Amino acid sequence: MWSWNHLAPGWLLFLIFIAVAIGFGALGVWLLRGRAKRLSEAEPKWLDLITHTITVTGTLYALLLVLTALQVYGTYSQASLAVATEAAELNALHSVVSEYPEPTRSKLQGELREYVDFMANEAWPAYRRGDNVEGDRRLAEQLSNTLLSFEPSSEREQRLNSLALAEFNKLSEARQIRHTFATAALPTTLWFTLLFGAAIIIILSCFIPTRTRRASLVLVCAVASMIALLIFIIERVDDPFRGSMNVSAGPYVEAGKNMR
Repeated sequence: MWSWNHLAPGWLLFLIFIAVAIGFGALGVWLLRGRAKRLSEAEPKWLDLITHTITVTGTLYALLLVLTALQVYGTYSQASLAVATEAAELNALHSVVSEYPEPTRSKLQGELREYVDFMANEAWPAYRRGDNVEGDRRLAEQLSNTLLSFEPSSEREQRLNSLALAEFNKLSEARQIRHTFATAALPTTLWFTLLFGAAIIIILSCFIPTRTRRASLVLVCAVASMIALLIFIIERVDDPFRGSMNVSAGPYVEAGKNMR
C-alpha cells in the first residue's frame, strides 16, 4: 500500500484516521438509528439477533486485525534484523581486510567506507521516498572485484583472502535479504478487506437499538475509534523502510564510525 507518511506527520495522520472513523460512525447513527428502532419494534428478538451478528463478525474481524498486525510487526522485526546483520558483516569484513598488505588494504577499506556512506546518506533517503536502490549492487561488485583480483603471496595471505571471501559471501546474502524487505508491504486486497470490514462493523453497531441518540453515538464512536487506532498502527509499521516507524539506518552509521 502507498505510504501516507508523505502527506502529513504521524500525529496528524492519527487524528485524521480517528476523525474519519468517528465521522463515518456519526453519519451511520444519523442515517440508521431510526431504522434500528423500527426493526427493534417489529422484531422482538432484534437485540439478540444484532448482538449475535456483531459478536460473530466482530470476532472474525478482530482475528483478521490481530493476524495482520502480527504479520506486519514480524516483517518489521525481520527487516531490522536484516539491516543489523548487514552492518555487522560489513564490520567483520573490514576487520579482515585491515590485515591485508598495502595497497589492497587501503583500497578495500575505502570501498567499505564508501558502501556504508552510501547506505546511510543515499540509500535510506531513497527508501523513504519510495525509490528503488541499486547503487549498493555496484559497490558490492566493486568490492568483489578487488577481493578476487588480490593474489596471495604467502600461506597466511591465502587464508586471509579465503576468510575475506567467506565474509563477503555472508555480506552478499545479508544484502539480498535486506533488498527483499524494501518492497515488503501488505497487498492492496488485504487493505481493502480491512477497511471494508471496519465499515461493516461500524454499520452493524449503528443498528443496536438505544433509547437516546447520545448513547448510540457513544457506542458507535467508541467502536470506530478503536478500529481506527488498530488500522493506524498497522499502517505505520507496514512497509518497514518507508513508514514513520521505519527501520533506522543507525547500524550503517555505527559501522561507518568503526571504519574511520
